[in-house]
Amino acid sequence: MSMPIKIEISVKAVVSVAQMCRLFCPPMSRSQFYWHVKRGTFHTPLYLASNKRPYFTASMVEENLRARETGIAVNGEFVLFYERLPTGTKTEGKKPKANHVVLLDGLRASGLKEVTAEQVAAALASCFPAGTTGKDDNAVLTVVFRHLKRSGVG
Repeated sequence: MSMPIKIEISVKAVVSVAQMCRLFCPPMSRSQFYWHVKRGTFHTPLYLASNKRPYFTASMVEENLRARETGIAVNGEFVLFYERLPTGTKTEGKKPKANHVVLLDGLRASGLKEVTAEQVAAALASCFPAGTTGKDDNAVLTVVFRHLKRSGVG
């Protein structure tokens, strides 16, 4: 014997489609909502006689929310909803600009007075194609210094 789930949301007497979509957690797009309506997952909206605008009654809203929460559609079928994964930051796919100030200072202190940031970036790309993450700073400085000296920078 199953117990009915009580939805704790105060619902107006009449709710529009846009409001219905916003009540879902996470909110659902209207196109996705109408796709589910077509499949029978949610109730088909009623239409106002005066302007043909779609709406849902409070009981319809509760049943739609219960269908989303339980995974049992209003027509009694099982339904699986796609749950979006949390998105990362917008800079996730971009490489951060390299800041080689410390490396440049170390190279200049080691005797390479004329070295430029572009030369250091090229040396890093050549010596460490996978990046320098997890590498000791002194080891990186030594490898880049030797690379630049062999290249004739100095």
